[in-house]
Amino acid sequence: MNESMKNVYVVLHNVHAVSKVIETAQVVYGLGFPNFLVSKAEGSAAQTGVPEANRLAMKMNGSFAVLPDLRDVLEMLDVDSPLMITSPVLVKERIDARGIANRIKDGERVVIVLSGSNSSFSRKEMDMGECVSLEARVDIGPAGSAAIVLYGIDGILI
Repeated sequence: MNESMKNVYVVLHNVHAVSKVIETAQVVYGLGFPNFLVSKAEGSAAQTGVPEANRLAMKMNGSFAVLPDLRDVLEMLDVDSPLMITSPVLVKERIDARGIANRIKDGERVVIVLSGSNSSFSRKEMDMGECVSLEARVDIGPAGSAAIVLYGIDGILI
């Protein structure tokens, strides 16, 4: 594992589906990124998805945390402006993997927040960070977004 990957934290926020938690955890840990957090897990995501993601974290020697809300994540990680991966329909600013990788190489803690909700982030949540999207026609979900973003960053960090 590239040492600088320890400065990357992937957060899945506002999730209700077990599959979104598990699939996103598999992508994060499978690509060698050690830090995965879930905030505002509800319903079956909280009851079944969170324990499964925790089991995967232990198996892959990763870290895993569950927090009540996004504000708690930002406070715990001491980050002012997370990178919010939103639907391409909502924002025109596209993600810059090279810029993110350079921030990571410089030792900056980077928090990447993915929405577990089909409706993306609320306006209040979007105001908490820097909103960018993938070059896609529609939102491809948290696991797909995580795969593209993390794979792009990893390719530059190596």
